[in-house]
Amino acid sequence: MRPRRLRRLITASIIAVVLLAAVAVLYVGVRAVQAREYLAAAADAAAQASALLAGGDVDGAETAIAAMTDHAARVDVGADPVWRLAETVPGAGANLAAVRIVSDGLAHLGGDTAVPLLSVARELRGVDSARAIEVLAASVDDLAGADDAVGAVRDELAGLDRSALIPEVSGGVDTLDRVLAEAGPLTEGAAEAAALLPPLLGIDEPRTVLVAVQNTAELRTGGGITGTFIQLDAEGGRVAVTGIRDSSSFAPVAEPLLPLRAGEQRSFGDGIGRFVQDASMTADFTLTARLASTWWESATGVVPDAVVSVDPLVMAAVLRVTGSVDSIAGTLTADDIVDRLLVTPYLSSTPEEQSDQFADAATAVFTALVERADVLGLAESLRAPLAEGRVSLWSARPAEQEIISRSALAGPLARQEQAGDDAFAVYFNDATGGKLTPYLSVGLGVATTTCRPDGREDVSIAVDLGSALPTDAATAFPVSVTGGGLFGAAVGDIAPTVTVVTPPGWLPGGVSLDGDLVASVAVEDGERLAVTRRTDLAPGRSRTLVFRFIAPDGGDVEPVLIHTPLLTEPGAARVAAAEPCASS
Repeated sequence: MRPRRLRRLITASIIAVVLLAAVAVLYVGVRAVQAREYLAAAADAAAQASALLAGGDVDGAETAIAAMTDHAARVDVGADPVWRLAETVPGAGANLAAVRIVSDGLAHLGGDTAVPLLSVARELRGVDSARAIEVLAASVDDLAGADDAVGAVRDELAGLDRSALIPEVSGGVDTLDRVLAEAGPLTEGAAEAAALLPPLLGIDEPRTVLVAVQNTAELRTGGGITGTFIQLDAEGGRVAVTGIRDSSSFAPVAEPLLPLRAGEQRSFGDGIGRFVQDASMTADFTLTARLASTWWESATGVVPDAVVSVDPLVMAAVLRVTGSVDSIAGTLTADDIVDRLLVTPYLSSTPEEQSDQFADAATAVFTALVERADVLGLAESLRAPLAEGRVSLWSARPAEQEIISRSALAGPLARQEQAGDDAFAVYFNDATGGKLTPYLSVGLGVATTTCRPDGREDVSIAVDLGSALPTDAATAFPVSVTGGGLFGAAVGDIAPTVTVVTPPGWLPGGVSLDGDLVASVAVEDGERLAVTRRTDLAPGRSRTLVFRFIAPDGGDVEPVLIHTPLLTEPGAARVAAAEPCASS
């Protein structure tokens, strides 16, 4: 080939490539503009669907989700070879990949997740418990698939490089994040409910469920003392209250009923297994439930198939759905049941009357639950108590317990494990024997500092404690409130025992009280470290504990705190991040 012809061919080829590239850029650009418009419309529809679902409008939500799915599907770039090739271009490629992931994600969530969820929700409207159980049993595979779809979208989004995203695309990713954050708990809860509730409520054979109602006026790790027990008998989805006892029915024993966790026994003593009220002092709900089951069997001869733990705030959530109930303490509503059960009785009633009122109220609430609770309304009302760890569940059937163990229903220890590798737990146990939680304020805070040559981080966890009792509490309040000084605390003092449990492998760095180093009890509980300190609060006094810990190795730490469910959400405690460096 002559040189001139070769040059012409090369020139033509270059021009062709440039033209093709220009066309491709123009093509992708046009599609990107269209995609932005469709994704903006999909985001608006997603926000509308969320608001409608929160308001209980299933039909309206279905329409909005259909619109979201349609807008997202119109982007339709997933199989476009030109678009996928453009995703390899530095800078712009990350944005194009994000557009594809967001559009595909919203489309899949609309079709694979929302459709089965809404179908089940529609079937559950206005049905009784027996029919609800049938619906859930028939939908177990569909709901599991809906939850899997959420997980698949979450995994796809996790692999996205967000650092290079322009604001318009980043906004779409944020939209998908919000949709996942709202859909995840719904699909996970629905899948778990479909797998667990039908067998637990006797769809195949009769079951007995023991409900342990915790009295959070007297703190324990899991929430409060286990003061009232209710037996529910279930068959074919129909539930009846068939037995009730309070803690006075179970006499203390000389030796623990079951083997205890070694670390907890060193921290709290063996009362966990000797006193029924202390069964929830352990973070291991499997142990709490087995102890409760053993106590119940010893008193009644009945071996429960499952144990569920709840507290008065769960009862309040039930009443928001069922409406008020009548009890020997009067008419109880969602707004006043906590005060009527945890404050008023201890100011004016005898111990026998207090127990009777609590037990009767619990029975009334659970009777209303099984007789007239709307299933969808109940699921929505219980979302917050479930997220706060106020409901724990254990099943004597291994297959069911395996499902429970992976869920937030498995109790405090499981909640900490599920919260991630950097999760710390702060647990509270009352040391007065009184009912003082309504007068206790709590603040929690956490700070990290890196000042060690090996790069290991220090974590400081601050616990603010305050007493709202008046200065004359010792004489103004009865022994049922103050505890009467029977357990070593001065009458009128609040004496919370605070335990902080670390992630596996962490080391103790000391505990300070109001800035001064103090003694504490540090024990190994499995691979975790548990550090405990009791602090007595005089009426009106506030004090601050700071627990310091050292990471087992280098690397960034992003601490997460979980805590004992309290009557009110803890405030924010201030903790000085520089303290560990100054003291190391």
